[in-house]
Amino acid sequence: MKALIIGIVVIVAIAVGLSSPLFFESSVDESLPGRMNAIEEGLTVEMFASMDDSERQDIVEKMPEDVKDMIMDDAAANPTEISEDMSEMDTVNVLRIGTFEGLVGHRADGTAKIIQVSGSDYLRFENFEVTNGPDLRVYLTNDGDVKSGYHLEKLKGSKGNQNYSLDGVDWDQYDTVVIYCQPFRVHFGQAILDMAG
Repeated sequence: MKALIIGIVVIVAIAVGLSSPLFFESSVDESLPGRMNAIEEGLTVEMFASMDDSERQDIVEKMPEDVKDMIMDDAAANPTEISEDMSEMDTVNVLRIGTFEGLVGHRADGTAKIIQVSGSDYLRFENFEVTNGPDLRVYLTNDGDVKSGYHLEKLKGSKGNQNYSLDGVDWDQYDTVVIYCQPFRVHFGQAILDMAG
């Protein structure tokens, strides 16, 4: 009987010990707005994405990797859509063409074309879709090197047909279109441009 009582006491002691909050690891799962505010008071994802590079650099340097991942996930969950048509324009001559592929774990699909319409040149994306990210930019590059490439402009939308004017751009010296996340310096996708056949 004494052994039974000791056994019950031991089982109760173990059960109490296992249910004690001191026994478990505690973790914090603070929301993205809270984490952004902790980096800089009043900072939001929208403000971060609209800052110029020099303003944003200090923030990026002190931003933990998990917050960068949260920003990327937030953007990916909120694609932006655009639809620019060229059907009403004069004859369209396709000069170069390439197919988008995703990079660094991001998705990119569709076609990039350099076209000429009424004497003007454009970079056109058709059936285009890329994982959305903060402050995505369009670059013309050689072999994907954005540092020596030409920054065309901000990506108009993460999904849909879109046109970028190439007036005044010596586009013939570049061979690859890159979709680039400016704040985190990440390649999201690229299309290698070949001569149109």
